[in-house]
Amino acid sequence: MIKILHIHTMPIISGSGINTFLSMRGMDRRVFDTELLCAPGGPLIDLVRDTNMKVRTLKTLVQPLNPIKDLLALIKMTFFLKHNPYHIVHTHNSKAGFLGRLAAKLAGVPVIVHTVHGFAFHAQEPSWRQMLFRTLERLASRWCDMMIFISQPLIDWGLRERVAPKMKTIKIYSGIELDRFHPASAKVQTKIREKWGIARHDTVIGLVSKLWEGKGHLELIEAFKKIQKEIKDARLVIVGEGYLYDSLVRRVERLGLKDSVLFTGFQSDVSEIIATFDVAVLPSHFEGMGRVLLEAMAMEKPVVASRVGGIPDLVQHGINGLLVTPGDVEGLAEALMKALNDKGLAEKMGKAGRKMISEKFSADHMVRSIEKLYFNLLTMKGIQFEH
Repeated sequence: MIKILHIHTMPIISGSGINTFLSMRGMDRRVFDTELLCAPGGPLIDLVRDTNMKVRTLKTLVQPLNPIKDLLALIKMTFFLKHNPYHIVHTHNSKAGFLGRLAAKLAGVPVIVHTVHGFAFHAQEPSWRQMLFRTLERLASRWCDMMIFISQPLIDWGLRERVAPKMKTIKIYSGIELDRFHPASAKVQTKIREKWGIARHDTVIGLVSKLWEGKGHLELIEAFKKIQKEIKDARLVIVGEGYLYDSLVRRVERLGLKDSVLFTGFQSDVSEIIATFDVAVLPSHFEGMGRVLLEAMAMEKPVVASRVGGIPDLVQHGINGLLVTPGDVEGLAEALMKALNDKGLAEKMGKAGRKMISEKFSADHMVRSIEKLYFNLLTMKGIQFEH
């Protein structure tokens, strides 16, 4: 049995969290014994445990930079890995990626893999943080055997910044459950709209994202103000939770949009939520891939997203969605109105999106690719298993 430990910082339902969960769940359990190590207290833990997989928590594994807690987390992870041997440690995100790779290296774990879901040294960070995170990523790349990138633009970015030697990079698209995310029936849409107090004929723009900086919530709210002047029955649904909630609600109220913007909080069944959208939007300032775009496209929804990170690897402008410049409120409003007003274009983009997702972005394809990588790396280290 091949023992694998995935290390993820925060146990939240995010793009990287779902990617990690699906990677774990899809592995052949006759061959792989897979566990998760993360911070305590989050829905990702329940998701993993409900699938009969083990979760280990570490209180000192926190998201913000904290020298004392970070050092304690490194010591505890190293000690744990030395006394609980794994064949493979697979890390995710910047903080868990740095501490986890170093701990695994110090503990002598045979195979170390890291998935790049995005980089922390994006343009929205102060220059000193960009320099720090870039340096840390360059160091951490020395401590792993392979780095999985979820899009080609991320690979290109990593190579430009010299944080990923080409010989250590591999592209494996983040996959989704195609049987779960499929074109929904009008019945499902009507049921949830009634629950939210949204009329059947209302036009719904939807965003599913953490309420964190960099996701473009403020620009979307500003753009929606412009849209509602043209489309009176437009409604904006913002799904997710996070520290920006109070400030976003205040902004909505100041703009007089309280009756037209709905904050749903965290929702577990994203497929049913997306079913209510007429168009899905992701106006991020930085993004590794934008998992919600995959899910919306699989459900034949037209999408509007920022031209950043791995998104252009997914969204082909005018073919399966529309791309806008991050932070451009006017451009965002225009693209959303185009997707809403041109029903023929919206339908064409939706069908093209579903076709592409079906061919390239299934969870099963992602898992089989990761399994193949694991076996290749184990073989290179002289560890043989039947498969």
